[in-house]
Amino acid sequence: MIYTVEGTQADVPRLAEEFGLRVTLGIWISPDLERNEREIATAIQLANTSRSVVRVVVGNEALFREEVTPENLIKYLDRVRAAVKVPVTTSEQWHIWKEHPELARHVDLIAAHILPYWEFVPMKDSVEFVLERARELKHQFPRKPLLLSEVGWPSNGRMRGGADATQADQAIYLRTLVNTLNRRGYNYFVIEAYDQPWKASDEGSVGAYWGVYNAERQQKFNFDG
Repeated sequence: MIYTVEGTQADVPRLAEEFGLRVTLGIWISPDLERNEREIATAIQLANTSRSVVRVVVGNEALFREEVTPENLIKYLDRVRAAVKVPVTTSEQWHIWKEHPELARHVDLIAAHILPYWEFVPMKDSVEFVLERARELKHQFPRKPLLLSEVGWPSNGRMRGGADATQADQAIYLRTLVNTLNRRGYNYFVIEAYDQPWKASDEGSVGAYWGVYNAERQQKFNFDG
């Protein structure tokens, strides 16, 4: 999944196609209305011309950040759905879907972030926390496929309640979660491939350490273990 089609990100579908990879194409929605229009136009063009694009995501936590109203997000969703042939959704934290169930009428699937660390959940309880939230969403929206569009755990940073950001906890959690989700047939995206130091300015020091590889592209742990 990519979160924007600005700049070099617009090259991702073409490059993915060369290697037989699939792309979930993100449109970054923000208060910058001109940028929103550029992103929408580019994403529609890419979705309709690249075989690698399998779905389009209109906005990433835009409602959570209060950078768009539900009414305007719905307008964006309807426009994109009318213009492309692949499934369309928006990606939000799990509780936003519960607070705004009207969104479901304007998407082809539910794309939800479930990140127990941010909710002070200890690692030992976090897999069950994800499963419980997923069950709630499937129960509330039984006719919509569910994509867990962000699952993960940081390997460094401050402790939040009982949630500790350590490399050991990241390894144990992701091994257990991935195996559990695979057995139960869930679709999901692990956040994220690589540590991103720039995110520390947005999320605090912990934001830089969500990758399963560090910023030097070294693997932090083995998923088999």
